[in-house]
Amino acid sequence: MTNKYEELISAFELKLRKLFSEYKSLQIQNARLKEDLDRKHNDLMHAHQEVLELRKNYDHLCIAKNLSGSEIERDESKQKISKMVREIDKCLALLND
Repeated sequence: MTNKYEELISAFELKLRKLFSEYKSLQIQNARLKEDLDRKHNDLMHAHQEVLELRKNYDHLCIAKNLSGSEIERDESKQKISKMVREIDKCLALLND
């Protein structure tokens, strides 16, 4: 009877060691995945900033092109610039509140 209990305890200890080993392995994997996620997030933020910068440059090029074009294109550019100034004014007003 004692032998049976010893076998059960040994089997339980073995399973517990395996479980603890798997737990440690999963902790390491989780830490690696978190690091990878942080890197991906940083890459995404960098790409987003780059997209914003490229859009801004594109808008500037379009405005410059329109200003050097016909009178109609210049008027359109002036309207776009006025719209941007109004949007900036709204943003500043919101920030001041």
